[in-house]
Amino acid sequence: MKDFIRLTRPTNLVIITVTMFLMRYGVIGGNLERGLNQLMSEVGDVQRDQLIVPEGFGPQMPLVHFILLVLSTVLIAAGGNIINDYFDTRIDRINKPDDVIVGRTVKRRVAMTGHAMLSGIGFVLGAFVAWRSGLLQWAAIPAFAIGALWTYSTSFKRKLILGNGLVATLTALVPLTVGLYELPLLQRSFSEPWVVGLPNGDQFQMEPVFYELWYWILGFSVFAFLSTLVRELQKDMADVKGDEADGCRTIPIVWGMKWARVLAMVHIGIIIALLLFLRSLLLRDPLSYWYIGLAILGPLLLSAGFTYQAHSRSEHVRAGAVMKVAMVMAVGYALLIRYIP
Repeated sequence: MKDFIRLTRPTNLVIITVTMFLMRYGVIGGNLERGLNQLMSEVGDVQRDQLIVPEGFGPQMPLVHFILLVLSTVLIAAGGNIINDYFDTRIDRINKPDDVIVGRTVKRRVAMTGHAMLSGIGFVLGAFVAWRSGLLQWAAIPAFAIGALWTYSTSFKRKLILGNGLVATLTALVPLTVGLYELPLLQRSFSEPWVVGLPNGDQFQMEPVFYELWYWILGFSVFAFLSTLVRELQKDMADVKGDEADGCRTIPIVWGMKWARVLAMVHIGIIIALLLFLRSLLLRDPLSYWYIGLAILGPLLLSAGFTYQAHSRSEHVRAGAVMKVAMVMAVGYALLIRYIP
């Protein structure tokens, strides 16, 4: 059982879970709290607990439905990780022989059955949440994710660029899914402005700017997409020996390690440029300035340096690990949004 759980890559599943909760409570809930903070600063001499806010103020998706949505995403990701290792056995025997699980401690039929069960349950939960939320069209999301993960493992992983792009798209879909559910539900709830009361009897109407919330969600999704492209390139450079033996056509194999390294660093440069642009244009407060500069840009620059200097597999793995730190820290920025002036 322990090795079967290892196949699901529980660390990645925890990151998915945290990301989705931070999109709900950090990005969406945090921006709504920012509106209350701005109201308090305009009125003066009012504390947060003195405000009379309407019942249900905050993210609108029922908590049980949101938990089921997260569980659906996690189960599908776990099934995808299992099927990826199932089809990567030959590659892993070359790149990391000590870490091969499928066919050794976990039988191949057990891995395949586990993939089918986790993916199936994940789809049912996702379709149920879409139906109960009145957004049945989003049942296509778990269906797409399951099909994409299977296609990646069986075919696209071995094709030039397609595999990297597909994984990056699936990663970006994690924060985006929260917005695709929460924001339409908020729009319904705000069909009439919510009224916030003050202790003295004054009342104020709150009308959230929904396009701004979309910008936040899309910003995190774009970061997830670009940073995952970098991670995929770093992984391809680390795994080039086994990939080549299995007939894969990854960028390091087809275009060479030099161009793969250049592409990874160019994408890191694009991410840094976008962050600097946002920080100078929109996020000028000291908290954002220092957090972005130290917690996100720092690991990005370090990962770029490691990528430039990497020659062995362990060095490419190290560059990818630092990139993952940058991704986690970027998600963590959602905790600060409610405190931005």
